Amino acid sequence: MNNIIVTYPNSENFEFYIQNNIDGFAIGIENFSENFNYLVKESSLKKVEEKLNSIDKKIYIVLNKIFFNSDLENLKKLLFKLDKMNIQAVVFSDMAVFNIVKENSLNINLIWSSKMVTNSKTINFFEKRGLYGFITTPQITIDEFIDICDNTKSKAIIKLFGYTNMATSSRSLITNYFKYIKLNKNPKKKYYMYEKSTNEFYPIIEGDTTNFFSSKILNGLMEYKKLINKGVDCDIFLDDYLIPENNFYNIIEAFAALRNYPNDDIFADKLKTVVDSNLFNETDNGFLNKKTIFKVKNNE
Repeated sequence: MNNIIVTYPNSENFEFYIQNNIDGFAIGIENFSENFNYLVKESSLKKVEEKLNSIDKKIYIVLNKIFFNSDLENLKKLLFKLDKMNIQAVVFSDMAVFNIVKENSLNINLIWSSKMVTNSKTINFFEKRGLYGFITTPQITIDEFIDICDNTKSKAIIKLFGYTNMATSSRSLITNYFKYIKLNKNPKKKYYMYEKSTNEFYPIIEGDTTNFFSSKILNGLMEYKKLINKGVDCDIFLDDYLIPENNFYNIIEAFAALRNYPNDDIFADKLKTVVDSNLFNETDNGFLNKKTIFKVKNNE
């Protein structure tokens, strides 16, 4: 059975999330993670670990920031602390995490999440060097993901719900823009990049880095149905970042319900409608059924 992993919520919403049949949580740590609605303080991590282990939920610590030289000592201390905790894995993007774990022989399962995770050969290369698992880039199709699963032995995870992070910059792009036009930036206001040709608005979030997100919310519920029916051994990740809490509860419920009845096409269609309507139909299935095509000068 495919495990359903969701982002860890604040204490007010925790009970609502676990009422559904989910299997684990992806946890962001303050100062080490980004693009989470809620970040756990490092000092609270042990209590969270004990709480989740007591109810038999899997724990994935997500360290997805870009780390600079000045961050490495604190990152190393955190990884040594995680080495002594009962968690399933650490999800990372920056190879600094991989290198620290391997150089110090830490007993931590590592899951690589990167836009570079596009093929089985790259994954197998790192598997030989101690990689435990991977989360594929959202720019590949569901069939390409299945092909990767067929040709690797690593733990496979695919994101099937949430905004897609399209680009990250270490620069404070919004702040710099307002300085350039000599206006004050409103810290309470949401900012978007507008693309005239498609009439789409893309959320831009500035924190320690600046992140650009997709205009539409990924809804891969029907692709989840395909994975179940094909017997693909993988976990799915549902991401609540920038999604209202009440709406996300209904999303979890829909994916959990589909897992129980994957062969009922009518029921699946109704569940997809539930997900879409909870998000005002601002959804699509991204590249899950559409190949990314890079065209330069008519393929010359």
